[in-house]
Amino acid sequence: MQNSRALPDLVVVTGAGRGIGKAIAEEVSKYSFVLCVSKSEKSIEAAASIRDLSRKAEALVLDLDDPPSVEAELSRWIAGQSFNRIGIVLAAAVLGPRGPFVGSELDDWSSTFRTNVFGNLAVLHALLPRQIENGFGRILFFAGGGAAYAYPNFPAYAASKAALVRIVENLHEDLAGKGDFAVSILAPGAVETDTLAVVRASGAEVRTTVAIQEPVAFATEFVLSQSCAFSGRFVHVRDVWKQYLNSDAALASKDLWKLRRVE
Repeated sequence: MQNSRALPDLVVVTGAGRGIGKAIAEEVSKYSFVLCVSKSEKSIEAAASIRDLSRKAEALVLDLDDPPSVEAELSRWIAGQSFNRIGIVLAAAVLGPRGPFVGSELDDWSSTFRTNVFGNLAVLHALLPRQIENGFGRILFFAGGGAAYAYPNFPAYAASKAALVRIVENLHEDLAGKGDFAVSILAPGAVETDTLAVVRASGAEVRTTVAIQEPVAFATEFVLSQSCAFSGRFVHVRDVWKQYLNSDAALASKDLWKLRRVE
């Protein structure tokens, strides 16, 4: 991949211990130092496998279910580093309680939101001051079932992903005029991972099965992009997104890929 401008010198990936997050960490490590984050020591294994390829990576074991600890630990880590151009891929998520709602426990909803929303936001909150200080950031969240349509099989997961879409829209507005920033949220499609196996076992409908290479390619191209016309938008991996990266193309509509009513 070619890029005439400086690449990020650090990319932080949550959920990097397995699945899509791990695959993204491995691919992005071809271009940047990678910090692998997960709640288990699988993040350490992922970083070690990257170093085995003569690339640079470290790992932090952080449980996103405890956002204050996540922010404190990552703040300490970044304070000791000299990285300036930072990309962030927030791929960590849990499915949470199964539906229907009446049979689910609200404590389980709270845990789902702590991980999927507040835990990932704690990572961003620790890194965003450095990004703003240096006027550069690429920030990618992950959506999923329920962000675009009803998903009662995993209602807390669905609600958390819909919340992230609006958070991305707000972040785009927050960062306007603060430098070279792009923030987006990706619907990766149904990738054959351990998580999808659980979804299938629950009897949930599975739409748009895709190869893992597709969301990996999106994440990599987004993080390394020179420019992005869809900042603030909710993009499906099968959308025609490539024409809006590293080009002068404008979005076809101001309402394209937004979380909003259709009137």
